[in-house]
Amino acid sequence: MQTSQKAMERQSRIRDLLCSKGTLTLQELVVLLNCSEATIRNDLSKLEKEGVLQRVFGGAVANESTGRNSVISKRMNREVEEKKQIADYVVKNLIQPNMILTLDSGTTNMMLAKKIVDAKIPCTIVTNSFSAATIISKSPHIQLYLAGGFLDVQHESFHDDVSELIVKAYRSNLCFITPNGLDQNGTVTSSSIPENSIKQLMIRQADKTVVLADHTKLCNTELRVICYADSVDQVITDYQASAEQISMLTQAGFRIVQT
Repeated sequence: MQTSQKAMERQSRIRDLLCSKGTLTLQELVVLLNCSEATIRNDLSKLEKEGVLQRVFGGAVANESTGRNSVISKRMNREVEEKKQIADYVVKNLIQPNMILTLDSGTTNMMLAKKIVDAKIPCTIVTNSFSAATIISKSPHIQLYLAGGFLDVQHESFHDDVSELIVKAYRSNLCFITPNGLDQNGTVTSSSIPENSIKQLMIRQADKTVVLADHTKLCNTELRVICYADSVDQVITDYQASAEQISMLTQAGFRIVQT
């Protein structure tokens, strides 16, 4: 029975997708994870034994305890050290005093918000993340603009036409995007359909775009396209990214920085 790192990462992605969507079909997982039906069935059986999901005809549904309303808290507790390393690198190497920054609602950006606050860097931050805004609001050194509107409680973020109007009103020096996947075709993707358009607006309003992605996101493809490699200035990832992953993404046109 497969218990490799790849199997663990694949099952972690299934957990995330279930948190976001509640239900998944077998064929959807085969396409998203690029695996055989037999492999996906084994993953679903393991996760069912762990109480994460219930298998149904043609797919799986999340157990109530999986918590569709706790997506952020669950993701925040994964790859914690990797997210810290990425955020530390950004604060030390990319952010200058008095910059205007845009942060999307990913958990790595929550970590980045905390590191910026801890470093007492004077700057302006525009974000649609309720969680990041809560962290940033504690700092007297940061001007905060919250792209409010409809609050998506599951993802602790705002995304609707009001949020988009606010993002459109501001230019930024750096935009930090946290996708669910980057693949060898030069595509940056997300599993969160409602947030895609606001991420794309943030990219358009920024002088430079930096993708923050731990190693579990590399060489993965999700449902919706955010942007392509030619819109990304840098990808910051962690030390666990493999040489093969770095090589494939570099060939696809991404500039990879490994912490």
